[in-house]
Amino acid sequence: MTVLAPSWLEAAHSVRESLKSDAAQRDRSGAAPRAEVELLRDAGLLGIFVPREHGGGGASWSEVAAVIGAVAQADSSVAHVLLYHYFGSLAGTRGENGFVGPERARRIAEGRLFNGTVAQAAYPPLITATQTPQGFRLTGTKPFTSGAALADVLVVWAAFDEGTVLLGNDVAGQLATFHVDAAAPGVSFGGDWDNVGQRLTVSGTTTLTHVEARTGDIIGYGYGVEESSAADHLDVLHMYAGFATIFTGIAVGALEEAADYTRARSRAWVESPHSRATEDPLVRERYGRLWTQVQSAIALTDRANAALDAVREAGDDLSWAHRADAVTLINAARVHASEVALEVSSRLFEVTGARSSAAATGLDRFWRNARTLSLHDPLPHKQVQIGAYVLDGVEPSPGFYS
Repeated sequence: MTVLAPSWLEAAHSVRESLKSDAAQRDRSGAAPRAEVELLRDAGLLGIFVPREHGGGGASWSEVAAVIGAVAQADSSVAHVLLYHYFGSLAGTRGENGFVGPERARRIAEGRLFNGTVAQAAYPPLITATQTPQGFRLTGTKPFTSGAALADVLVVWAAFDEGTVLLGNDVAGQLATFHVDAAAPGVSFGGDWDNVGQRLTVSGTTTLTHVEARTGDIIGYGYGVEESSAADHLDVLHMYAGFATIFTGIAVGALEEAADYTRARSRAWVESPHSRATEDPLVRERYGRLWTQVQSAIALTDRANAALDAVREAGDDLSWAHRADAVTLINAARVHASEVALEVSSRLFEVTGARSSAAATGLDRFWRNARTLSLHDPLPHKQVQIGAYVLDGVEPSPGFYS
């Protein structure tokens, strides 16, 4: 298991307990988790993934994942937007051919700013970046922008419009990322996220209407066009290892909360010879099975997070084969943890009893959250990738989803 710096570990556990105390009520209300973001900010957890040379904590990925996992045990929605924050806070710090990355990272770390992302770069239509004498004008709408409405600053994916020239080169049509303040004129949020689970991720629509950006606000560009190495294609590994961590957190949290309910409130079945539900061998057998499944998710997710640490540490020496090994293991952890989270969050009702299905109890949120997050992109496609790699050594093609 990962060992965190004591202050980060203590802060993560403190946040978890605070979120756990009213998680069911907050889930029912479905309100934007602004107080929850303040809890993360006050706990000093927002800047830990920013490299030390840019003013951050310089945490390893496994340390960051341990924080995300602890939060997910209580509230996977908050863990979800925290993952997106960490993912975006690194933008431009790895040597991309952009302008604002290190400055932006320092601002996030020192100002304890919360980052959101307006992405979906794989799906048109994209935000359009039209060049102007002052810089650029960003226009367009994107759905599923988790956490953007909570953010202080945004990473905005865009496509350069016709006629765009940077550093003397025609870059029309190329993908780029921009730094945008979330409160900038022309940025608006639809407030249209109303899904069955992950209800507090505010994953609705973001619209940019003639938002002004400087050329110096470009984080990077040329994605998929400029020559790149394996080390340039780690973003998706962070996201999917983070999802595996969240699924595992859901499974751990669901099992713990179910066990608390069984110990305190479940009644022995009337035909059982036992006076307490916890003494019933059938209840014990099912908890044994669920606990074993949870341990398997923890173990595989820990391996995946360690694999991501290793490819990050390899730097420019990272080979495509090493990356393929890592992304395959991370995808396996994500698929497995998803299945475990769904199984545990569904089966827990069999050992807590009929009364536990009351809306006020809130145990259903674990399944709703796992089910919703598992649909982020089709996991059967990941199984096909894994099978192709196992059978024929087909390395997943680097991109937005592999």
